[in-house]
Amino acid sequence: MHPLPPRPTRGQSLIEILIALAVLSILGLTVFRLSAISSQLVSYTRARIAARHLALEKIELIRNLAYEDVGTLGGIPPGPITQSDITKLNGLSYSVRTSIIYIDDPFDSLAPSDTNPTDYKRARVEVSWAGIASSSRNPIVLVTDISAKHEIEVEGGVLNVFVFDSNGNPLPLATVRITSSGLDPEIDVTQTTDDDGEVSLPGAPECVACYRIAVSKTGYSSDRTYSLAEITNPIKADQGVFASSITQISFAIDKVSTLTVSSINGEATGYSPAPGVTFQLRGTKILGTDAYAQMIYKVDQSYTTDSSGNLTIPNVEWDVYQIFMPTITSWDIAGSFPLIPINIVPDSNSDLDFVVAPHTANSLLSIVKDPAQALIGGAFVRIYDGAGFDQTQAVGQAQTANVGQTFFPSLEEKTYQVEATASGYLNYSGEVIISGYTKDEVVLTPE
Repeated sequence: MHPLPPRPTRGQSLIEILIALAVLSILGLTVFRLSAISSQLVSYTRARIAARHLALEKIELIRNLAYEDVGTLGGIPPGPITQSDITKLNGLSYSVRTSIIYIDDPFDSLAPSDTNPTDYKRARVEVSWAGIASSSRNPIVLVTDISAKHEIEVEGGVLNVFVFDSNGNPLPLATVRITSSGLDPEIDVTQTTDDDGEVSLPGAPECVACYRIAVSKTGYSSDRTYSLAEITNPIKADQGVFASSITQISFAIDKVSTLTVSSINGEATGYSPAPGVTFQLRGTKILGTDAYAQMIYKVDQSYTTDSSGNLTIPNVEWDVYQIFMPTITSWDIAGSFPLIPINIVPDSNSDLDFVVAPHTANSLLSIVKDPAQALIGGAFVRIYDGAGFDQTQAVGQAQTANVGQTFFPSLEEKTYQVEATASGYLNYSGEVIISGYTKDEVVLTPE
């Protein structure tokens, strides 16, 4: 008799079925994804074809106008073309943005040498759309130049706007909006800076301080000009344009940052959170001065920490910031890390911890440093007046919010003697005049 062939076991059959199901699942998922990608690609292609059709249609509309009519409503040059339209087509919403500007071509020199810098007009049509197959960052853009049969004299001057980052580098793709007051027709035009960070508008109608200019970019700080009605003496005033001349103005914007602030009680409470502390955040950038020659700061705002003593402030512009208590307050700042003022650089996340103590009319925050400006933990500071007051306190240790700092409350408004000591450093002696909340820095010299 011949032996029977081995019979497969149940376990082997089950494994084979599971493997087959896994392979089929992978193949099915791949086919589904390919089908979805193909469908999305087809939808995207159709959307781009429709967008290109809309752009060509707008370009043809512009080219069929008489040269003197080629312009936008509220633009420079003015004309009947709207700057922004929304069009529904094939179930999608298309945004059509049209920009028409004069071009000062270098072939016949540039303004101010060129007394008629409006050599021809340049029309730019950008079409973007939303939906499943949105244009994202790749819209349809068509550009055409339109010239007159002969050179036309255009009244007005040239308005040049330059936008830089915090390092003085030209900032492309920044949005520049220019509006006017007192002109007929009024100007309301939005342009985007070129690779040199510039927007140039030859043919701007002549006026005195009538152009409001605002610059911005997504994720960046912003800046603008101000009228005399807003600020008595603005640093960047609304601009004027004069015939056959160039008006130039520059702005600096950069990526915004985040500042996380924590208010903390002193060492006696183990540096526990101090909830609900109101403080003032003030930068050094100023917009101008008021009628009393008082500075108007770009950032000067009040904040309050939450029930945990914390607060996150988004969209903070790069600057050097002071943090202090408002005039009416129950707190004094008894130390901070890092030291106040704090420097916020673009596109950063910064933390600031500050220690608070009950407010008194006259007090001293003593800060002990080495010659390299590093805070010295473990130092001792003594203040005395020679008339019975004599107090010595240790500064905060490393890794604390008041490292190298100590706070003396309830002082009198007068001059005190100061001594400071620390291991490895020469002793320091000096004096400090106390008047209100007073800060005093002590620099110890290494032995």
